Amino acid sequence: MPSMLDRIVAETRVSVEARKAARPLAELCERARGRTHRADFVNALTQPGVGLIAEIKRGSPSRGLFAPDIVPAELACTYRDMGAVAVSVLTAPAFFATDCDLCEAADALAGSGLPLLRKEFHVDPYQVAEAAALGADAFLLIAKTLDPAELKSLSAVGAEFGLTAFVEVTDERETEVALESGAAAIGINNRNLHTFEEDLGTTERLRGSIPLDVPVVAASGVRSREDMIRMEACGVNAVLIGEALSSAAHPQAKARELLGR
Repeated sequence: MPSMLDRIVAETRVSVEARKAARPLAELCERARGRTHRADFVNALTQPGVGLIAEIKRGSPSRGLFAPDIVPAELACTYRDMGAVAVSVLTAPAFFATDCDLCEAADALAGSGLPLLRKEFHVDPYQVAEAAALGADAFLLIAKTLDPAELKSLSAVGAEFGLTAFVEVTDERETEVALESGAAAIGINNRNLHTFEEDLGTTERLRGSIPLDVPVVAASGVRSREDMIRMEACGVNAVLIGEALSSAAHPQAKARELLGR
């Protein structure tokens, strides 16, 4: 039986073909190249201390819709004001999101210098052009869903638009492939992408295999100050937190709790 991840990727590929038919790639590329300023995602991750990448997240396939009333523009500004080093925005329908969420966040943060990461199942160069046109500064590549050649190819397409490829890994082999592809930044996902179970030990196990000059982000499963302390002890550059912030009644207070401030 196909896993949830397999189904999402298959649905994504079908959706991309439909979007290609509705909007030519040339038109998309023209809009993408019209966005001449890109914030430096890698630089944002290499600031002193452990940074916070705050995510705009309405829900997930495993938990359903848990933050139906969030306003992306407002939440993006809240994240900016509370000192996030970057903002991650989900656009995948499987997470109850749309491209409009990223557009609204990009408009709200225009000129702030705060990098935006598009969290999407990028499997086609067309989607990378979309990320650039929507206002992203970085885009997610999930190593588990791509072969090494695709990973390199999509990273190169992103570079043409001034985007940083943020490569997500979950095991030793994927980490090796990410490094071989020349990944400028790596995210270690503590969530099993097939079962959606979480284990912070994934970051603890994989961090040591990544050179110190490649910024590393711990993602998923961080909900408390104790979780943050575990991730900080691994020597990561940043922690990406979505559910715990998006669903919080007071995101700034939750961020202060997580960061120990």
